[in-house]
Amino acid sequence: MKAKVLVEGLELHAYHGWHPHEGEFGQPYAIDIELLTDVGRAASSDHLSHALDYQVIVETTKGLFIGTRHKLVERAGVELARGLMTRFPDVQEVMVRVRKLKPPIPERIGAVGVELRLTRDEFARGD
Repeated sequence: MKAKVLVEGLELHAYHGWHPHEGEFGQPYAIDIELLTDVGRAASSDHLSHALDYQVIVETTKGLFIGTRHKLVERAGVELARGLMTRFPDVQEVMVRVRKLKPPIPERIGAVGVELRLTRDEFARGD
């Protein structure tokens, strides 16, 4: 049985950005993740060891997203998706949405960012 495992609204402070002050002071980001996987075994056994552990997903995301600085949110999002695919080999597709909550834009704006999907086949090809 396929299902999406969700992590929504994870807020992290990171140092991505094109402008020097973004790399120096950082800024808040919101991250949403969907991991497409088979949940049949976990649903049948009702045991955490057969499921994707949300805490492990969050810790992995935090390490990947904060661990390396990127100038573009697009690059940060792609590297996060690739890292999640590497860490969770049973996942068939990853959707990542990365939003800068305080972008360096003078107009009043809620957020800017990128949303992307990476399938296992694309990951295997190096896309």
